[in-house]
Amino acid sequence: MSRQRIWTRNALALLAAAGTALSLGACSSAGGAGSGADGEGVVLKVGLSRGVPADLMTYVAENEGFFDKRGVNVELVTMDNANSLATALISNDIAVDTMVPPLMWPAIDKGACVKAMGGTISNTLEVVAQPGTEIKGDPTDPHTTMKGLKGKTIGVIARGSGTELWITALLNQAGMDPAKDVTFVAVGPPATAIQAFKAKQVDAMYYGPTMEEQLPPSDVVRVTDIVGRDGNALSPLVQAYYTTSCEAVEQRPGDIMSYCKAIWDAYDFSQDPRNDDAMAKWLAELIGDTPAGGAKAWTTLKNAFIEPTIRADAWAAQAPLVASPAPEVPDFAASTYAPCAGGDPR
Repeated sequence: MSRQRIWTRNALALLAAAGTALSLGACSSAGGAGSGADGEGVVLKVGLSRGVPADLMTYVAENEGFFDKRGVNVELVTMDNANSLATALISNDIAVDTMVPPLMWPAIDKGACVKAMGGTISNTLEVVAQPGTEIKGDPTDPHTTMKGLKGKTIGVIARGSGTELWITALLNQAGMDPAKDVTFVAVGPPATAIQAFKAKQVDAMYYGPTMEEQLPPSDVVRVTDIVGRDGNALSPLVQAYYTTSCEAVEQRPGDIMSYCKAIWDAYDFSQDPRNDDAMAKWLAELIGDTPAGGAKAWTTLKNAFIEPTIRADAWAAQAPLVASPAPEVPDFAASTYAPCAGGDPR
């Protein structure tokens, strides 16, 4: 059995065991590593998740022409969930994806050969409570405010999800015992979570910029105000990495490098205040929000986007935010692609 098929078999088994519903075509090098002498110049398939802010720079690079400028022929492959895209990357059906550590790290542990090329976005999560809840302290300093949730029910996407893990980190920082002091309740993704909150099924809940149109800040009590801020338990969080397969790196190094350069172009574009209107437009399209909602979300999220690079200390800092108990950290040198991850490649 080939090395690529072993990686694919192991990754499919891993994700299937996690209850992931997968829908993929046959394993092929056409979409990922490409065909021809070394694949350079043919279509580079890049994964994109609907509604996920972490994919914004990829979306900007496509729509602002940065991929074309760098001479890489990108085709965006859009799917509804990160699990399917991760499996498509490991299967080499796509060449690049923004992959979350809770999927990437176990896949690497099971033998998949993928390499992180750069960080995307840091923390985008806030915590809010029902109107009338007494919260003392400074929301920008959450270890002073999270104590107000003692004895409360807290809505998370799913039990054991990243939202529960990250809120747990904030509770721990506040000196609380999440197992005793609060009760987590699964309320689903934003659409159902918002309805659960409005129906007062939970006392508090995760909250993000993409939820503000349906659940305005005026309708909640803010427990945290930490997106884009340092000095809290979620400051080290990297929600996803630009990731490629080892086969794509081996067969298409020029296209992979061009992709990395275009992502840096998009990041620089995003940080120029003159481009705020364009960024708001692309964000609204990506997350399925109104123009006004996109503008509000961009104002909140702009400082949460990070330079597309990776440091060894920042890589190791993800462990307690990936799973509980914290997993073993994958070898940094073997699991990252230094020509991109090491800094601006332009």
